[in-house]
Amino acid sequence: MLYEVVRESESEYKDRPTFQVNNPATGEKLAELPIMTPEDVAQAVSRARKAQVAWGDMPVSQRAKYLYAARKIMLDNYERLVNTIVAENGKPRTEAQAEIAYIADMIGYYGKNAKKFLSDQKAPFHLLMNKKGLVTYHPYGVVGTITPWNYPLILGFGDAVTALLAGNAVIIKPSEITPLTVLLMAEFFEKAGFPKDVLQILTGLGDTGGALIDEADAIAFTGSVPTGRKVMERAAKTLKPVLLELGGKDPMIVLQDADLKRAVNGAVIGGLFNAGQTCISVEALYIEAPIFDQFVDLLVKEVQKLRVGQETGGETVDVGPLTMPRQLEIVERQIEDARDKGAKILTGGKRRTDLPGLFYEPTVITDVTDEMLLMQEETFGPVLPVIKVSSAEEAIRISNRSPFGLSSSIWTQDKARGLALARKIEAGSSCVNDVLINYLALELPLGGIKNSGIGYRHGGADGIRHFCRTHSILIDRFGLKREFFWFPYNRRVEKLVGRGIKLLFRR
Repeated sequence: MLYEVVRESESEYKDRPTFQVNNPATGEKLAELPIMTPEDVAQAVSRARKAQVAWGDMPVSQRAKYLYAARKIMLDNYERLVNTIVAENGKPRTEAQAEIAYIADMIGYYGKNAKKFLSDQKAPFHLLMNKKGLVTYHPYGVVGTITPWNYPLILGFGDAVTALLAGNAVIIKPSEITPLTVLLMAEFFEKAGFPKDVLQILTGLGDTGGALIDEADAIAFTGSVPTGRKVMERAAKTLKPVLLELGGKDPMIVLQDADLKRAVNGAVIGGLFNAGQTCISVEALYIEAPIFDQFVDLLVKEVQKLRVGQETGGETVDVGPLTMPRQLEIVERQIEDARDKGAKILTGGKRRTDLPGLFYEPTVITDVTDEMLLMQEETFGPVLPVIKVSSAEEAIRISNRSPFGLSSSIWTQDKARGLALARKIEAGSSCVNDVLINYLALELPLGGIKNSGIGYRHGGADGIRHFCRTHSILIDRFGLKREFFWFPYNRRVEKLVGRGIKLLFRR
């Protein structure tokens, strides 16, 4: 088996029930891991809570040094990490490398800026001139993160980076589909001398995650909308903060003056990167009528050039397998439903039975309607539905009917118009003449609205402050024995207040 990270410290779990981790490209068994019980979770949180006290009291710069040390060990073990991501997720090596580059950059960006983001913020008063105000940021304590399988490193470990820098202890419950990358990262942190119990990994299934929701001080969840609702419902019982990053149905709107070649290439990478298993994937293309036929023709030709297959380290592939059987079933169900209701499949549209794993052909499909599951649900697969529209306004009107609101893009050579149209899209973020790259722009906050999320903001100061509780402090400046509006009231003060109100607010 590939996985060799189960260390002596985990031997106490050898009698637990287990689950199996498989390679989605081959079906090969990679590992068998223990299912942590609610009692295991409670004990882990108890240990984390004790360890967090010293960690939270530590200067931010010192916490950053621990993360820098872990990053060095991660890069020293670069090939091992790439191979682990590829093995358990199935994605091409280039996409695994992108995950490593992202986490390395994230540690650097927040390591450099965390002190500024977490420092006391002055709050100048417009009325109470004899007072001063501060907003301070404090760690929640123990943050539990429940992570998905589509990006084992970026999403499996990204929240831990900012939560740790904010002074929290972190317990990760990784997806049972792809837990090996997170476990390997924990090994790197341990080798970097990370304080014991400040970072812990709990492997398991749904009950393990549920117990973590019960026990932790705050929860960050990335995953599907139905599961997100369950997480929020369970967390409501203990009234703890919940950060949800959920699904998307991101529109790509291409105007007739767009650079067609760039737009087509953007659609291909935006919809098919990581086999379409990206929360901000392009899942609906709205093309203005005058360029529709030309756009579709170019799109089909580019999609047909893509190489689908297993990443072996030999010839490079572009599109790997879907990561779990259920996701393949969802894609097949949506495509069959669309075909039955009159959609036209221009390329792809079926499983690759000539390959051993969970492969599905990159698909371009037209004549789709709102009645089709393909347009109602998140697909999370290598499918590009293309819709003809009469205008950009029609495309925005249709897009805004969606219950999702994560990301979006507008394509036009008139950048001023692109910006104006982007403002009208109901989404947490938008790109003009670009796609996906906004996730890498760590200075920009990114998070969903509507069914795509609540409370979660990735990037910028918000990306670390959302793992903190805020505490506002007001300080009296002059130390008068009595404020003029304190007891006892009198008519003179009443008249002064009345005059002040009229003077201040009549303007």
